[in-house]
Order: sequence, then structure tokens, then C-alpha cells
Amino acid sequence: MMKNFIQNSINSQKIFYRYFRRKGWKRFLKENILESEGSNKTKAKSIALGIFIGISPFWGFHSFLAITLSVFFRLNKMLTFIASQVTFPPLIPFIIYLSVKVGAPFVSNRASFENASFDFDFIKQNLIQYVIGSFLLATLSALFFGAVSYFFLNNFSPEKKR
Repeated sequence: MMKNFIQNSINSQKIFYRYFRRKGWKRFLKENILESEGSNKTKAKSIALGIFIGISPFWGFHSFLAITLSVFFRLNKMLTFIASQVTFPPLIPFIIYLSVKVGAPFVSNRASFENASFDFDFIKQNLIQYVIGSFLLATLSALFFGAVSYFFLNNFSPEKKR
């Protein structure tokens, strides 16, 4: 069951990367962010929600949560989905490391990073620290990237919708 969820998550990332490669960076930003539906505030909230979901410890459920919560909160589904893809394979070890580091002050038994490999065994041994840190990192990242995207959209949108 869990294997299917993880496989579905990997497949959704593959689809996203093919879509991104086909469009190119400039065209992708223009069509999917600057010219997408909704106000700049809605777009920034969509990006913030996607970043939060992407960094949160809901491995295998990111795509499902991104679409479901964006519908529930009436946000831009495409932007939320795109932003939730922040956890692509080269960044995962860094996200795990930062999550464990951010969670360290909130637990009594801190993780040791000596000879540590940032894999699922490491996460299992330090689960509470990782989960706390992951939610804190997700919240801080969502606030930061939501504010940056709102600033970016207000200053660079073609129509300057507010």
C-alpha cells in the first residue's frame, strides 16, 4: 500500500519534469505563474501552500494533498502542485538534514550527524525530531517563499493584478 503511494508520487514528479522541460524556464514562468488565473495574493498563497506541503513529512501524499487543499482553500491548483514539487531527489538529503537540525532544540535526545546517512533508517531513529523540524521548516519556508512570490508577482506581473 505505502509502496503504491510512493510510486504514484514519483510518477507525478516525472510528469511535472517532462512538462517543465518541454516548456522551458521563461515560458513556464510566464504561462504558469505570471499569466495564471487569480490575484497575486491568491497566487502567493498557492505557492506558500505548495512549499509547505512539499517540505512537510507527508511522503507519498504531496501531490494528493496539494490538489485537495488547493481546491478546499480555492487556490490555484497548478501553482500549488508546482510548488509542492520542491522535494525532487537531489534536494531530499538537504531537506532531511535541515529538518533534523531545526527540530533539534525541541527534543531531549538529539540526533548525531557523525557517519550519518540521510535515509529512511536515519529518519526512523530520529522521527520525532525530524517531524517537528519538518513542520517548522515547512512553515518558515512557506512564509518566506509566499512573501517573496507576492513581492515578485506585484512587481513583475504584466497586468499587476492586486
